[in-house]
Order: sequence, then C-alpha cells, then structure tokens
Amino acid sequence: MIRKQWKVIFLLFALIASCGLCYAATEPTTLTMTPKVKASEPYDDEIFLNLVTPVISGLNDKTLNSSERIDVQSAYYTIVAMKVSPDFYPIALNTTRLLFYLVSSSEAFEELDKDSGLGTHNKDMRDSLKAQANADRNAAEEAWHSISMLYPNSTLF
Repeated sequence: MIRKQWKVIFLLFALIASCGLCYAATEPTTLTMTPKVKASEPYDDEIFLNLVTPVISGLNDKTLNSSERIDVQSAYYTIVAMKVSPDFYPIALNTTRLLFYLVSSSEAFEELDKDSGLGTHNKDMRDSLKAQANADRNAAEEAWHSISMLYPNSTLF
C-alpha cells in the first residue's frame, strides 16, 4: 500500500517537473548585453547603423549558415559596447535583440540537424532544444518587426 502511494507521488512529481521544463524552454534565451544609453554627445548612433546595416542587409534567411553567424555575432558584440542616444535606444535595443536571437536560434537548429549531439538520443532534450530554438526565432522575428522599416529591401522574415 505504501509502495503504491510512493509510485503515485513520484509520478505526480515527475509530471510537475516535466511541465516546468516545458514552460522554461518556451521562453527566449535571456539577453544579457545591450547597448548603453549615453546622456550627452557624442553618440555612436551613426557608427551603430553603419556597422549593422550591411550585416542585416546581407542576410536573406532567418536561418544563418556558419559564416553569417560569425558576422552577426561579431556585429552583436561590437554594438553592445556602443553608447547610443536616448532617442535611438529603442532601435538599438531591437537590433541587438535581432542579432542575438538569430545567432541563438540558428545555433540550436544546427544542433538539432546534427547526427550526433545533445538531442540525438534523448527525445526530451531534443524537444526542449527545439522549443528553445523556436522561442528564440520568435523573439528575433518580434525584434525584426520593430526595425524592418530601416531595411525595406531585406526579406529576413
């Protein structure tokens, strides 16, 4: 009798824990670095745009190959060190989010496509990785919609 109760308690605990993992995997990866707002001039707004415009304009798909990923990641790390004006900050933040989440989602999707690795033999890990990749891609798309007017010829999403 006691053994049966423990089995039920264990199954309930396992169910609750798995629901928690599913929920956690649907949130986008935490963005930890963003450009800083500078109170007075000189601002890096023009340098920021000059750096990211060719990178974003060169992308033609939301899934990055390894070369594109290196370019996007390099641009991301450069722009998060910049100081931007308060008026430009929303654009800078969404551009930063776009670059970060494009890299994050493309890395996860590449991992899913491998014949070996994290998700190959473990269905739960694979499902979790796919949910994370989709959440990051959705975050990139949301950021893109906020700045797409700056790139009218780009068809990223």
